[in-house]
Amino acid sequence: MTVQLAPKAWRWRRSPLLGRLGLYAPRSPGIPSTTRQAEVLCTAISAPPTTVEGLVNGIDLTTGQPVYHDPFTAYENKIVSSPNVVVLGDLGKGKSSLIKTVFVVRQLTFRKRRVVVADRKDQGGEGEFSEICRQLGGKPVRFELGGAGSRLNLLDPVINVSAATNNHVAGQLQLLRAVVQTASGRPVDSWQGAALRAAHLHALRVAEADRRTPVLEDVVRALGEAPPTDRFGGLDSPNARETWAEAALTMRFDLERLLGDDLAGLFDGPTSKDVVLSERLTSFDLSQLPADGPAIPLVMTVLNTWLTNLLRRRRGWLTTFVAEEGWHLAEGVGARIFQRNSKLSRGIGLANVVALHHVSDIPVDSPAVSMLTEAGTAYLYAQGREADAQRCVDLYSLPSHLVGDLMTLPQGMCLLKIDAAAPLAMQHLRSRWEVAITDTDNAMNPYR
Repeated sequence: MTVQLAPKAWRWRRSPLLGRLGLYAPRSPGIPSTTRQAEVLCTAISAPPTTVEGLVNGIDLTTGQPVYHDPFTAYENKIVSSPNVVVLGDLGKGKSSLIKTVFVVRQLTFRKRRVVVADRKDQGGEGEFSEICRQLGGKPVRFELGGAGSRLNLLDPVINVSAATNNHVAGQLQLLRAVVQTASGRPVDSWQGAALRAAHLHALRVAEADRRTPVLEDVVRALGEAPPTDRFGGLDSPNARETWAEAALTMRFDLERLLGDDLAGLFDGPTSKDVVLSERLTSFDLSQLPADGPAIPLVMTVLNTWLTNLLRRRRGWLTTFVAEEGWHLAEGVGARIFQRNSKLSRGIGLANVVALHHVSDIPVDSPAVSMLTEAGTAYLYAQGREADAQRCVDLYSLPSHLVGDLMTLPQGMCLLKIDAAAPLAMQHLRSRWEVAITDTDNAMNPYR
């Protein structure tokens, strides 16, 4: 459609030069244009959708302009109230490509940035971030059952030491309670809690006397020791001793079974030397651990706790912790620990990036709800189920008509919700090199 930007008829205007003499010059005639070209005159359409600080994420589908966003930069500029990020959507809609580019590869273009990945998806017998890690000069850390992979020591002071008090007892005990609860399938009661605390302290004393780092086996062994009489005060009695012994032995048997079966080779020894967080990109390959069972949620919980406490001691770096298929952090025994760690993210330079799908399955009283709503940035990809699309709309107070839009978004497109601002419809963009290293369909086509 052709429009006239100004009438062809000549009109007089005051000339900047001749106006001083009281003379006027003829106004230049208008030129023909189109409604497409004239869009630039509408500030609602032509205004940039975001600031130009941060990282390029993609193209705004309304204005055609680049979308810039980075959780750390946005938090520093008070655009978001939290640096944490959630990425929601069905499988195959573009979540992994976004995370690999915006929150892994592009993060490393900044100085003083570091990325730690809990890599859950299997791609050709290893985690899907393994090749990216190698391309960028790193080496993935692989976890497997049976002792063929790396180990994590829950009692390693490196994992749980406190920056304020140099005390690691409380953090270790919290992880121990999570392991015991996983082993028994029920919350730790008061008697078990007291017995576990005493066994933990006994294990620390024994290891200190031997001048070595304590391991989980020390706690298991200490649970078989006689209860310390000073723990009962004036209530020492055969009945109390029997109740204590029953609680301690039950935990010991559960832990021995768990460490011998479901967690074999993961926590039953010192931390492996290859498990470090000093690289700019660290990828922990969890792809060969069973999808069901306690191994993945416990390993992810320990890694997140380790990283959180490390950043509390060593300031100055901005770190992104990526959890693909983050259900293991959103639910289960580690959810409360992860939620606590997430609240510390603002003060320690940590952005947790968690990818989830099927959000309608999350109970309303789950810790995951807080994790989703408190994140400063949300990328909402296509939802195949209406219940999932409706839950996204409810969680982020979106207009109701977006339920249908969320169900029909093409691959690679998403709604970007930055804090309280209106959502942007965005097409994620990748370079040719990024496309090559983020392709997850190689296993489906052996000729690629």
